[in-house]
Amino acid sequence: MELYLVRHGQSVGNTMPDRDMPDSPLTERGLVQAGHAAMYLRDRGITAIFASPLIRAMQSAQPLAQMLHLPVQVRKELYEVREGDLYMGPSLESLLDYVPEATFQDTIEKDGWVYPGGDYHELVVQRAREVLRQLRMCGEERIAVFCHGNFNEYLIREALGIASSAHIRFPQANTGMNHIIFREYATELIKLNDTTHLEAGQLSYQQSSV
Repeated sequence: MELYLVRHGQSVGNTMPDRDMPDSPLTERGLVQAGHAAMYLRDRGITAIFASPLIRAMQSAQPLAQMLHLPVQVRKELYEVREGDLYMGPSLESLLDYVPEATFQDTIEKDGWVYPGGDYHELVVQRAREVLRQLRMCGEERIAVFCHGNFNEYLIREALGIASSAHIRFPQANTGMNHIIFREYATELIKLNDTTHLEAGQLSYQQSSV
C-alpha cells in the first residue's frame, strides 16, 4: 500500500497560536494550499481519501475529492493530539454543510462527535499504531490521508519503527506531503514534508493547537 500523508492547510487556529481553537476552518491561504495539494495528488492514482473529523482536515481533502469524484472518508481516530479538555465537535449535518463529499463511520456521534482530549505520549502511540493497522487493511492500493501536524509525526514514527522516540521530530508544513510505501517485508519513506506543490509565499509552518 502507498500512503500519501498530508497535513491540513493553514487554519485560523494556526494564525492564533495563543488561543485554544481545537476545530477552526481553513484561512484563505489554507484553501489555496489545499487546492495546490489536490493538483499535486490528482494524477498519483489515489483510490481512496481519508480525513480527520476536524474541519480543517476535511476542507483540505475536499478539492482532491472533487477532482477525483471520490468521497472524503472521515475517520474519527485521525484527530489531532490534544492535551487539553474534552471538546464536542459539530453534528454530522453541520460537517456536511462544510464538506458535502464527506462520509462517516457509524461510530462517529451524529449530534456532535467527542474529541476526548487528555492525550499523552503512550496513548497517542497506541492510537497511531491502530490507525496504521486499519489503513493497511483497508484494501486500497494508494490512499491520501489528510491529518494533522502532531499526529502525522506519530504516524511517521510508527511507520518507521521508532514509535517510542518522541525526541525524533518531523516538522510538518501546512499541506506538507509525506509519501510512504508499505511493502511485505519493508517500509520505504519516499518523501518527507514535501512542499514543492506550493508557490513562493504560500509556505506556512504554524503548529497545530493542542
